[in-house]
Amino acid sequence: MKLFKFKSKAQSHDVIANDAKRIIGDDTPFAVKEAYRTLCTNVLYLSVEDKCKRIGITSAISGEGKTSVSINFAYTLAQHSDSIRVLLVDADMRKSRLSRLMPGIDVDAHGLTEYLAGIDEQPNIITTSVSNLSVITSGAESVNPAALLNSTKMRQLVESLEEQYDYIIFDTPPINVVSDAVILNDLLNGYLLVVRADYSDARSIANAVDSLEQVGANIFGFVLDSLNLKSDLKYRKRSGRYGKYENKYYQYSYENAGAKEALPEKTDEQK
Repeated sequence: MKLFKFKSKAQSHDVIANDAKRIIGDDTPFAVKEAYRTLCTNVLYLSVEDKCKRIGITSAISGEGKTSVSINFAYTLAQHSDSIRVLLVDADMRKSRLSRLMPGIDVDAHGLTEYLAGIDEQPNIITTSVSNLSVITSGAESVNPAALLNSTKMRQLVESLEEQYDYIIFDTPPINVVSDAVILNDLLNGYLLVVRADYSDARSIANAVDSLEQVGANIFGFVLDSLNLKSDLKYRKRSGRYGKYENKYYQYSYENAGAKEALPEKTDEQK
């Protein structure tokens, strides 16, 4: 009896190719770019006193789009202002996809694994083509990534990076799959939890939230990924200019858990 069903190389390649299309580029719809700009605005006003904000991007299970959200969020945040310096860290050392999705990043480049394991004396910080955005890839696959992430060397690395960047974004493994994301809690100000439309289920999300709450984690909010308003009957009836929905798109896609005021109730027209 087969306990696991492994994807073929062709299937894995297709998944990467499809995810790569979701990275923000010149052809990305205005509504999607505006949604990420709204996310960045919410994050900029988070009540975090630390000079360098450290945010983990995670999900309940795999396949919910956390890596593409991490990249797009970092892209948009770095472009928000010339004075904002952003570092994107691939902390998914078991199933890394970040280097495969980001243009111009060598998939074989040394990264977090090599530095934490003592192979490299200095972390390999890669300057990207996006102004003010740098990246540390996961590097080679680690035998025990949880131990590396929970090491004194990891803490010292984050403390040293705080002096160089205003925001450090960590792409972490899914909460319900491994404990790596939870291990990083003491190094982070909080988490954004990615959920995918027509894919994520309430029980998995609830389990992920429970796991984070058990370690006292701060959940900043949720990012609803892959929401296709064009195919939704509610919005198809009002299918004028696509750009007219950009505000509603993000209003119902991202809920800031730290906001003092609740989102406005839907009007009769919106229901």
